[in-house]
Amino acid sequence: MSPINELPRPYAPPLSRQIREARARYAEALQQLSEATSFYERNIPKGDELLDLIPDECKRALTIQKAIEDCAHWDAEVSATEIRLARLGRIALQFGRVAEQTV
Repeated sequence: MSPINELPRPYAPPLSRQIREARARYAEALQQLSEATSFYERNIPKGDELLDLIPDECKRALTIQKAIEDCAHWDAEVSATEIRLARLGRIALQFGRVAEQTV
């Protein structure tokens, strides 16, 4: 039987790099979500102000839909990167324990 290091597998970057990249994506997604939320809170008035600003119901609905889609996209990105970071951390801990046991 061949040693594990010699078995052919597709390239995977080192775990430290994967964690670093996931952290960067997480920070970017959080920043984008914060910016999108703030932008729409500042620029889309509530209630009668919105009716006065955008009297056409279709245009008003499209404006609100765009805001929801933008924020939903970045919220989903934040969630996805949180999951990735948690999984990478779990793998790092699991293999760290294995490495400690083999030493």
